[in-house]
Amino acid sequence: MRLKQRMAEPRPRGPARAPRLCKLALIAAALAATAGCVDFGGKNQSVRTPKTLLSDKKLERLVEEHITAAHEGLASSRVKAVSYDGVVLVVGQVPNEALRERAERVLGGIPAVRRFHNELRVRGATNLMARANDDWLTTKVVSRLAASDAVNASRIKVVVEDSVAYLIGIVPPAEADHAANLTSEVLGVHKVVKVFEYLNG
Repeated sequence: MRLKQRMAEPRPRGPARAPRLCKLALIAAALAATAGCVDFGGKNQSVRTPKTLLSDKKLERLVEEHITAAHEGLASSRVKAVSYDGVVLVVGQVPNEALRERAERVLGGIPAVRRFHNELRVRGATNLMARANDDWLTTKVVSRLAASDAVNASRIKVVVEDSVAYLIGIVPPAEADHAANLTSEVLGVHKVVKVFEYLNG
C-alpha cells in the first residue's frame, strides 16, 4: 500500500528555521550526487568518521579488483561493490551462473569483508542510458530519505542498479522499514532490497 504524503507545514520563523535549513543542505548535497551510491557521513549511534569512509572506499576497490581479476568473463562484466563498515554489497550483471558463483567465492575469501551480499544478476550488462537513470533514481531516493524526519539518512547508503534500489547501513528496524517504504514510493524504482544491520531501539 502506498503511503499518503504529508501535507506541507507552515514555514517556521526565526531560530526554528535552523533545523529545516540543515535538512535543505542535506537535500542539496543529494542532488549534487552523480554516482550510483551516496553517503552523507555519520552521526548519532553509528558514527561515520573520515577513517571509516576511507576504509570502505578502499574495500570497495579491493573487492572489485579481486572479482574482476578472478576470470576474464568477470573482467568484462559489470561489477560494482558497495561497503558499509565492512559489509559488502555487490551488484551488476554477469553472463552466466558459474561466473556469479565464482564472484561469490572470491568475496568469501577476502578477510576484510565481514559479511557480503551477492546481488549480481545473470543477464546482459545495462547500457549507459539505464545507468544514467539509476543515478537519477539514486538522487531522488537520497533526497526523499534526507527530507524525512523519521529517517537518519547519514546511516544509509543508497545504490540503484537496473532500477532496483538497495539500502545498506546500520539502523533500527523501524527506521529500516520506513526507509524502504519511502524508497518504494519513488517513481521508477521497481524493487527495494534492504541490506541492513540493525540497531536496538
